[in-house]
Amino acid sequence: MDKKSVIGFVVIGVILVAWMVYTSKIQKPVQPPKQQTQENVQDSTRSKIPDSTKTKIVDKQFEVTKTTPDSLVQNGISEKFGMFFSKNAAETNKDSSTVKEKVIYIDNAKYRFIFSDNGGGVKEVYMKGFKTWDGKPIQLVDWKKQRDLSLLFTSKDGKSINTRDLLFNSTYRESQAVDIDKDSSFVLKYVLFVNGDSTQKIIKTYKFQPDSYEFIATYEFVNPGMFIADGKYQVVWGSSLNLTEHRSDEEAQFSEGFAYMGDELEQMQPKDFDKEINKDLNGNTDFVSLRNKYFGVFIIPFSRKGDGAYLTANKIHLPDNGTRNLNSIAIKMEIKNSASEKSSFKILVGPIDYKILKAYDLNLEKTMRFSLDFIVRPIAQYMIIPFFNFLHLFIPNWGLVIIIFAIVLKIVLNPLTKKQMTSMKKMGGLNPKITAIKEKYKDDPQKMNSMVMKLYKEEGINPMGGCLPLLLQLPILYALFGVFRSTIELRQAEFIWWIKDLAAPDVLINLPFKIPLFGIDQISGLATLMGITMFIQQKMTVTDPKQKSMVYLMPIMLTLLFFSFPSGLNLYYFMFNVLSIGQQYWSTHIRPPKEDELKKPVKPSFFSKLMERMQEQQKSIQKKKR
Repeated sequence: MDKKSVIGFVVIGVILVAWMVYTSKIQKPVQPPKQQTQENVQDSTRSKIPDSTKTKIVDKQFEVTKTTPDSLVQNGISEKFGMFFSKNAAETNKDSSTVKEKVIYIDNAKYRFIFSDNGGGVKEVYMKGFKTWDGKPIQLVDWKKQRDLSLLFTSKDGKSINTRDLLFNSTYRESQAVDIDKDSSFVLKYVLFVNGDSTQKIIKTYKFQPDSYEFIATYEFVNPGMFIADGKYQVVWGSSLNLTEHRSDEEAQFSEGFAYMGDELEQMQPKDFDKEINKDLNGNTDFVSLRNKYFGVFIIPFSRKGDGAYLTANKIHLPDNGTRNLNSIAIKMEIKNSASEKSSFKILVGPIDYKILKAYDLNLEKTMRFSLDFIVRPIAQYMIIPFFNFLHLFIPNWGLVIIIFAIVLKIVLNPLTKKQMTSMKKMGGLNPKITAIKEKYKDDPQKMNSMVMKLYKEEGINPMGGCLPLLLQLPILYALFGVFRSTIELRQAEFIWWIKDLAAPDVLINLPFKIPLFGIDQISGLATLMGITMFIQQKMTVTDPKQKSMVYLMPIMLTLLFFSFPSGLNLYYFMFNVLSIGQQYWSTHIRPPKEDELKKPVKPSFFSKLMERMQEQQKSIQKKKR
């Protein structure tokens, strides 16, 4: 490549890497005191979350309403306060002499769910086999809402009713524990009688599965035409999942809501702080979902499709430059029969795992979104993730999987790399001739370019031959960036020594200041090693004295940028560079290209044909001017 080509592709690489940095929003990580637990971190944010974050679902006039009656009846209905009695958990605890919340613990190998008769829904959900960044159990239900998975509709007297605020009848014992792996036939049932009338009721039934993140929720309305005004209701998950990672600002980039409708994924993520936005969608709906960085909730109707979706999103500030997205999702359902309505839903609460989501064959895996999604997704989902999972069947250490991936990719690109080295060798031999042409035609740039292209053609050289492997690596590198920072398999995956999490930077030193322009205040060990290997590689390949600055500039710049990247990505790049250095040394000192290989012409490239076409057009334009 000549100098202009080198600079051009350096600019392309810088733009792509800069885009990665922009999308990763490098900020100072949250560093709470050592004694501070995950619960304390959450408690410290409560004052920052305004009361206005109450879920607003379905029609825009709907809002959760809460009243406190003077007296309670056993089935949770108060005649004094109209058709429905609404009472939240805090109020129930204050009035525990009259009504006491009753919970049940549902366990299997994957999770622990805590259900409550106060709302007849999920109070807490714990993910077994996973820990927060500071080693605490992962509990996903929002600490402020405390209850989720509810029904929402409008009553005949025009009130917005959310079953989250209603007290249901149940038959289980207080604090009863059920192990689904041992008792898979267990069914949890809640009943709410409307206005004390046994002919009007809402029945919630939950059926669980062993060794699964899924359970079945069935909602039955008896005579809904007598107490639901507009013939529709919604199944709601009204709050965001709890934070689980060290950096809330980075986790917020993945926190969003989705609705899959008509083979299209509708997405909802806030843009501005303290400004709620929403989407009111109508049409056949396959599922709705919300997620944080590594975990998600999916509401999937399977008795029939949903009739629409409602998504909301807001963004708030947390202490220490932290950020949290507040999302809610709901799937709309129309009531087909005013005498009896019954629908069932698969509720999936668990890790955003490609294998798990893909197994449903419902396009759930599309919620695994990447920046530059149209480029990254095919590479990530059809090459990187399947290959990683295949290797992991035999190799338990993900760091070794990454190293083997780098070796395999190097072998696959070897024919192109050999052509690159041969092309660079040829180009080096032509430098005196190219210099002479530039000197001769320095006052006629068009003629100079024409003569240089003619020389390339005569010598059988493809000027783009040295750049093709680089161009092929850039989208792979970007796909790896997306995979390493968001794939559950690499979360908290250790490699060796100081590398404790392949999905996060491997920080060796925390600086007391930020490096200007880059905003970096941490030194990454693998990124430093990657920079050293890049310097060695540049030193071996760059021979033009006019390009000597590139030997130092590129390694330093990329090393600073990669300080904030996942250690898995830096491990891959470091290993790939080591292999490239070995290949370069072999082809230069042990088995250099033979003379007949250097003289062998190559087929005209797309680039050379394009240049010839442009030159012909320029000549045609000049002739017309004459």
